[in-house]
Amino acid sequence: MKNCIKFLSFVLIVNFIGLSSASAAEEIRFGVPPWPGVTVKTEIVCQILETIGYETEREEVGPPVIYKSMDDDELDVFLGAWTPQQNPLLNPLKEKGKVEIVQTNLEDAVISLCVPKSASEAGVKSFSDLDKHAEKFNNQIYNIEVGSPMHTAMGEIIEKDTAGLGDWEQTGTTTPMMLKEVKSKIDNGEWVAFACWKPHWMNVMIDMAYLEPVEGTGKFASDSLVHTVARSDVKNVYPEVYKMLKNIRISSMTQSEWIDSYARDGQDVEIVSENWIKNNHETVSQWLKGVKAKDGSPADAKVFSKY
Repeated sequence: MKNCIKFLSFVLIVNFIGLSSASAAEEIRFGVPPWPGVTVKTEIVCQILETIGYETEREEVGPPVIYKSMDDDELDVFLGAWTPQQNPLLNPLKEKGKVEIVQTNLEDAVISLCVPKSASEAGVKSFSDLDKHAEKFNNQIYNIEVGSPMHTAMGEIIEKDTAGLGDWEQTGTTTPMMLKEVKSKIDNGEWVAFACWKPHWMNVMIDMAYLEPVEGTGKFASDSLVHTVARSDVKNVYPEVYKMLKNIRISSMTQSEWIDSYARDGQDVEIVSENWIKNNHETVSQWLKGVKAKDGSPADAKVFSKY
């Protein structure tokens, strides 16, 4: 009798663990770096998914942690895979079969270094022009956080003395802090070289010019693609979610508008996302084409009844 009780207790414990694991697996976990465009993009997608019956979780961490967490099965989806800059992080996981590129959600992105328009008009047109005016720039490049692909790529440029930048230094901080410092210097008439990209509100609010790349700067400065990356089993575990992820495509202008509302105007990310869904049914309808809600009903009907 005691053995029977022990066996039943074991079965109950196993079932409880199984249920707990299944419950945890119900959450679709998104990696969200501290970038306003990806923050809003992820919030919009999560609001739509929650409306059609799925639970979501947003983990605010940088790209290196996101890819490591996807490798460890701790995150499921990343909407901000910028390439070629993130290829050193993305490609090993693709080769292992851990993740796949579901869709290219943004095709007209650009990353480079920028300088004030005044510096460009004075002849600083490319990376190779920077060192000619090193004193004006204090041999300093302002960049985003340490550990990011952009920071790592610039570190390689400096280490290899590409374009004569071997005696330059770079700072690494969050995007808002970097741009605050950059804008302050430009407003004071100073020259500053800084990491820049579009889509972003900086393109509207800062009087700046993009530098042309030169040989050896391709890992940092390039036209870029932004991909939706998911763990390889998302297709099988969440087939309807996978369909939606495959449908999501936006323009640089659209994402710049999100960034402007959220990062510059200071609107709450939930409000920015809600308003965009309400005012863009045509685009949302394309995202939900052929997609069913978790209960089997048409996904677009559920979303448009709420928004």
